[in-house]
Amino acid sequence: MTRWSTIARKDVRSLVGSRTGKIGIGLVVLIFLFSGYLVPTTTSNPTMTDYDNFTRGIVLFLVPLFGLLLGYRAVVGERATGRLTLTLSFPHSRADIVIGKFVGRGLTLSAALSVGILGGAALIKYPFGSVTVGIILSYLLATLLFGLAFLAIGIALSTLTTSLRQATVLTFGVFFLFVVAWPQLTGFLLQGLEYLNLANNTLPDWAVFVHGVEPSMLYQRALDSYVSPNKLTSGAALGSVGPWYLQGGPAVLLLAGWVVTPTVIGYLQFRRTDI
Repeated sequence: MTRWSTIARKDVRSLVGSRTGKIGIGLVVLIFLFSGYLVPTTTSNPTMTDYDNFTRGIVLFLVPLFGLLLGYRAVVGERATGRLTLTLSFPHSRADIVIGKFVGRGLTLSAALSVGILGGAALIKYPFGSVTVGIILSYLLATLLFGLAFLAIGIALSTLTTSLRQATVLTFGVFFLFVVAWPQLTGFLLQGLEYLNLANNTLPDWAVFVHGVEPSMLYQRALDSYVSPNKLTSGAALGSVGPWYLQGGPAVLLLAGWVVTPTVIGYLQFRRTDI
């Protein structure tokens, strides 16, 4: 058995066994299931597109919060209690800790989202809905990547901080920036660039990319491409269609990049940090 898998298994048992973990996981599952129950009451012959339309606003708030809360205590919480020093006294490297924490918490997040989404899809399908396996899997994959991206950010913040207070402040700062403020930044960004004579009525390509590469924007673009092709609500910031490199496959790959990059940055910082 690999050394990081021991840490991952311990993390899963700890999360699933704790009262807070049970409440959080159960709440996420119930919200997706309840949405699947409600969608057929709003339309005849419901589909996953209807499910996406009904839940998108909730998911854009719930999944980042779930991922960040799962991740932000991963390392700094053990540092605060002294368990991190104990763990490193065994034959565990710092890479083992980061990988194990991500895998264990990622499996927990993925299991909760999978049960909720697949259960919600089943409630849509029977008895009057019309749901295809391909669209269900597309929705599930995009949502898993979305959640794992914020989990990776949370774990990275946990490695960058030395106290739970710092981690908490940074975590909710990131949540506010990406979830609350970021969708509203387009107008301010355009006005600022026009003031600097760097734009004229529309954002330049580099600014479109910077704004559109945020995880929530990429998630919406992926859903717009594969689940709700007639929706394109995220186009408010990127235009009715948006550039090709922020749609479909490129959007999914960039979202996957948000899973990998913070994890690597967090490990590199953790490797240099004195315990």
